Amino acid sequence: MSTTRNTVATTTFMVFATLRDDTDFTEFAALREDEQKQLEVLRSEGRIGAHHVSPTRRATFVEVIAVDEEDVAETLATLPFARFFDAEVYPTTPPDPAEIAHRIAVANRKPALPATTN
Repeated sequence: MSTTRNTVATTTFMVFATLRDDTDFTEFAALREDEQKQLEVLRSEGRIGAHHVSPTRRATFVEVIAVDEEDVAETLATLPFARFFDAEVYPTTPPDPAEIAHRIAVANRKPALPATTN
C-alpha cells in the first residue's frame, strides 16, 4: 500500500468505534502517546481526517480517507488503540466542491515543525 495519497480523488469513510468491555485501561493508558504519534503520521500521509472522542459513550469517530474498506482496515490496524475497539465502517458520499478545495489546501500545506525546548 502506498503511503502517498491523492486525498482529492479517494473516498472518505467514517469509522464509529466503541471501546470493548474487556479493555485493560493500564495498557490503554500506556499506549496513549504512541496512538497520538501514529494519528499524526496518518494525518501527514492524508490517510486520516477528523478524529473525535466521546469518553462518556466510550466511542470514537475517525474519518479515514481510503480507496475501499480493505484500505480502511489496513489504516486502522496501524493504530495502537485498534485492538481495544470494535469498529463499524461507513462509506460517505463523494466530497463536495468545498471539501475538495479543503483537501487540496491541506495537501499543499507544509508540515509544521515540532516545537523545541532548551
